[in-house]
Amino acid sequence: MSEKLLLKTIVVMALLAVGARASAQIATAGKGNSFFLNLRGDLGVTTCVEKSVVPYSFFGLTAGVQVGITDEWDRCHIQFDFGWLPTLTINLSGTAHRFNTKLEFLYSCLKPSGSRWHFWSGASVGGFADVKLLPDLQNAQTTLSIFGVFSAEELVQCDFAYDKNDKSHPWLTAALKFSLPLFAFGSRPGFAYVQPPLNDDDVMALLTRSNEPVNKWFPGYSYDIGLTVNLRNGNRISFGHRVDLFSTGKKGTYRYDNACRTGYLQFMFKI
Repeated sequence: MSEKLLLKTIVVMALLAVGARASAQIATAGKGNSFFLNLRGDLGVTTCVEKSVVPYSFFGLTAGVQVGITDEWDRCHIQFDFGWLPTLTINLSGTAHRFNTKLEFLYSCLKPSGSRWHFWSGASVGGFADVKLLPDLQNAQTTLSIFGVFSAEELVQCDFAYDKNDKSHPWLTAALKFSLPLFAFGSRPGFAYVQPPLNDDDVMALLTRSNEPVNKWFPGYSYDIGLTVNLRNGNRISFGHRVDLFSTGKKGTYRYDNACRTGYLQFMFKI
């Protein structure tokens, strides 16, 4: 799959998020839906194995930011996020940057009630670009990998109310979220060196001239465990731990493994 098609997919996802928001407003008019602006910070560690440009692995410190929107109503939940996760590499001097985007839809498996337990199931479509800037690799110091991912999503929540007899206004929500990527397609560096640029190469062409298509079923998993404080004014503050594992498989010339473990703090502003 070409890099241009992957980039178009990301643009389409953004348009879908806008369209989903508009559809949600129409479908839930008068049903008490809530709309939030999300701001999140991440701090943790990343390990990565590369088998395309050169056979190496690295460990690094990660700090990132993510912005998004969430639309919720009785039985449906739509969320769109865009994030930047830079990593300062240690055993190879340089940086790795991951830009990701994701559109998620969840549906409540149970009818809303006074129960403190909530079970959600759904799917997501997302994509990410991995840019590495590693001067120690000389002519292969700058590489770009791009992936699109389709995933199944599951979410379990437990509410703790101000009043034990009134569970409709919880002050604290505990959550466990699990994401299983079903299929990933992308473009990875395919040679042990980077070809010299041509006069008519633009930046994208220069970064992807040596790339080859890569497809993978079930390329990993991710989960996060967190707590959300539900403020009286409708805003929310969340914090927790997230693990994200992605791999194209241990065999093949274009192997790519990435494991990211972070703690996060998120603010959700009701608007």
